[in-house]
Amino acid sequence: MSLLSQYSLWFLPLCLLVGAGCALLLYYKSTTLDLDKKSRIIMSCLRGLAVSLICFLLLAPMLKMVVKDLDKPLLVFAVDNSESVVLTKDSAYYRHDFPKQLEQLVNSFGDKYDVRLYVVGEKNQLQENNSLDFLDYTDKSTDLSSIFNEVATLYGNRNIGSVILLSDGIVNTGSNPYYKASSVSYPVYTVGLGSTETTTDLFVAGVNHNKQALKGNYFPVEIKVAANQLANKQVTLTLEEGKEVLMTKNLNINSRKFFETISANLQATTKGLHKYKVTLTELDGEITYKNNVAYFYVDVIDSREKIAIVYNGPHPDVAAIKSALENTENYDVTVSSVQDFRANVDDYSLIVLHQLPSIGQPAANLLAQIEKTGTSSLYIVGGHTNLSAFNNLNTGISIQQNKNLFNNAVPLYNENFTAFTFTEEARQLLPKLPPMTTIFGDYKAMVSSNVFLYQKINGVNTQYPLVVFNDHNGVKTGVICGTGIWQWKLYDYLYTQSHREFDEIINKIAAYLSVKADKSLFRVSARNVYEEYKPVVITAELYNESYELVNDADVAIVITDQDGKKYEQQLSKQNNQYVLNMGELPVGEYSWICSTKYGKNSYSKSGSFSVDEVLLESTNLVADHSLLQSISTATGAKFFLPKDMQQIEKEIKSNDNIKPIANYSKKYSLLLSSWVYFACIILLLAVEWFMRKWNGGI
Repeated sequence: MSLLSQYSLWFLPLCLLVGAGCALLLYYKSTTLDLDKKSRIIMSCLRGLAVSLICFLLLAPMLKMVVKDLDKPLLVFAVDNSESVVLTKDSAYYRHDFPKQLEQLVNSFGDKYDVRLYVVGEKNQLQENNSLDFLDYTDKSTDLSSIFNEVATLYGNRNIGSVILLSDGIVNTGSNPYYKASSVSYPVYTVGLGSTETTTDLFVAGVNHNKQALKGNYFPVEIKVAANQLANKQVTLTLEEGKEVLMTKNLNINSRKFFETISANLQATTKGLHKYKVTLTELDGEITYKNNVAYFYVDVIDSREKIAIVYNGPHPDVAAIKSALENTENYDVTVSSVQDFRANVDDYSLIVLHQLPSIGQPAANLLAQIEKTGTSSLYIVGGHTNLSAFNNLNTGISIQQNKNLFNNAVPLYNENFTAFTFTEEARQLLPKLPPMTTIFGDYKAMVSSNVFLYQKINGVNTQYPLVVFNDHNGVKTGVICGTGIWQWKLYDYLYTQSHREFDEIINKIAAYLSVKADKSLFRVSARNVYEEYKPVVITAELYNESYELVNDADVAIVITDQDGKKYEQQLSKQNNQYVLNMGELPVGEYSWICSTKYGKNSYSKSGSFSVDEVLLESTNLVADHSLLQSISTATGAKFFLPKDMQQIEKEIKSNDNIKPIANYSKKYSLLLSSWVYFACIILLLAVEWFMRKWNGGI
């Protein structure tokens, strides 16, 4: 501890001198006090010291203290709450005995460790007071990689001692947890739940199918059937839509580990969303019958929108966008260089122009046709784009480049963007995507523009658009202000083992630009299919006759399930929209009617949706302990079985790297705010006053 002051401490003698002067004037120059020599000395010292302490406060003194703070090691327990853990012969153990053993292990660390308990599966849930009340094994999917993201986000600046992962290792969503765990700096102890033994079971291992089909066409379906320890059994596979049986096939299981793919060609006869059901015969001895059934959906459309991708020069962006668009039946995609493009622009719903107009290829004729026909366009701006010509187009944005320099920008989602919605998985992927190469310069967006993604440059959030849309006189344009979007596709596969989220983002952009404008004043948006463990969200928009968004009126909706039960709700008003979050609904078919009255006009919309049962957890019931072992090995930890998991306490307490960290910080305290300092001054003055009264003074 040390004493500091805003002013030089050489003023301290002056404070003492002022105190001495006051005492001298009061007790040695005064003729009204009749005091003996001893009392005069004591009282003058008391007064002088009190005045000196008061004067010292004028120097704004403060105490500097070094404070020691011990940061206890943080232990994060992550317990698998998915259905697959209890879909085994040891289900009774995991429901009754295992939680007690886990609670004993958690409590064994006492107050010397900061212990946090999570249940993981569909999402990560921090348990209050480390309670296991929510461990009910009801999660419909498992994402083990997300717990490492959560630890990094919430506890990145803490003394993370270890993560203890208790799971069967069966992962069916998210990325491979091994790659996430390999990059952490703390040990990950794992406990292998479930059973690695092959169980007696017959199940639908998967269904490959197109998400969309063109009306009148046939589309292929591949049904994967697997069976374990059911040799010499016969089963029947049935494929049906509603009450109509489309196909039946008898299968002979000829081995203990059986697998077969059954192919079918179905015809898309009527427009709309079609739900199909695959059923396998239930056999005696199966551990579960839940995986004997599978559902899939196919959206039948009337016709495909035509999209042309015209490029200045070959680029991987072109191939990435083309493949994303061709993964659905919605689009007929044409790819051409600008020199070879001779088609009629009016035949297309959307023209994608990659780095056009460029300095070498002004594409004046093509741009003139786009303007004349009012065809929607998507511009991808890069180093070869002629910015002077580009800025003369009605794209909603102008870019002025500085010194031929470029930035690396990652996408930043605009929370106020409402033109279209996309899944939470795609939204979570956005901040993790690699950067695009954007132009270093000044970006000016028009008032009418609608920014989907902003640029985040070197960790700094900017207001520079990365993806922006504009609607000029009913003609939609979009601009991607950078190149390198092909890297998003690669990272999506690395992160999710699929291109699903990348394809969704590209298709949402294309759908928004190519769709014919909805001129109705009342619009309702609802998905065709919701998964059973996700909330059912429905949104609506209401426009006045000037096509301005309003939400003065009330909007009501009636949702009816397949048994005739009605749910009557009011949509809540949020910004200029109406939103209804119904939470999780039971599996089944639902219809809805949404209505409102604005002024003298009444509006109504209707539709339907399905809540689909999620069977991911019942497809594979063989625990993957090798994955857990590899995670522990990669992080310098150990793997345990449930019967040995109490040994984790000994391992952690004997690990010299899992210890408290002493943090030293400086703390400053003004004497002006110290009650002890003021108590001393008051005590000095009180003693002096008492002695004066005792000696007959005033």
